[in-house]
Amino acid sequence: MHIEKIKVLQGPNQWARFPVLEVRVDLGWLEEHPSHTLVGFNERLMKWLPSMIEHRCSIGERGGFFERLRTGTWMGHVLEHVTLELQTLAGTEVGYGRAFETKKHGVYNVIIEYKEESFAIDCLHAAHSLLTAAIEGKSFDVASVTENLREKLL
Repeated sequence: MHIEKIKVLQGPNQWARFPVLEVRVDLGWLEEHPSHTLVGFNERLMKWLPSMIEHRCSIGERGGFFERLRTGTWMGHVLEHVTLELQTLAGTEVGYGRAFETKKHGVYNVIIEYKEESFAIDCLHAAHSLLTAAIEGKSFDVASVTENLREKLL
C-alpha cells in the first residue's frame, strides 16, 4: 500500500462541510486481498485498537467496523478507520471518514476528518505503519505511538 498524495481541504469542500484530508492510496497487491484473507491481520488490529469496537461503520451499530473486517474490507477503508482512531486516542475527537475507489483499479480516495492539519497527517502516517506491521505479522507499540502523537498535539 502506497500513499500517493495527501490533499488538505480546509473548511467546506466536496466531501464534507468541515476540514478533511483527501488521501490517494494505491493498494497494490492488497487490492486482491481484503482484510479477512490476511492471516492474523484482523486479530492483531482488534487487539491493538480494541476501542474501534465503537466504530459503527456502514452497518450502523457498535462493532460495525469489526464486522466489516471479519467479512472482508479493503485497506483503504481500514486506513480511514485507523487514522480516525489514532487521532481520537491522541486527543482530537473526529469521526467522519469515507473510502472511494477511483477509476484506476486498486487506487482509492480516502477521506479523513481532522481538527489539526499536521497532526492528522502524522496520524495518517502512523496508521500506515501500524497497518504495514499488522499485515506483515510484526509487532507495533500502539501506546508509544499514541503518546508521541499526543505530545505533537500539545
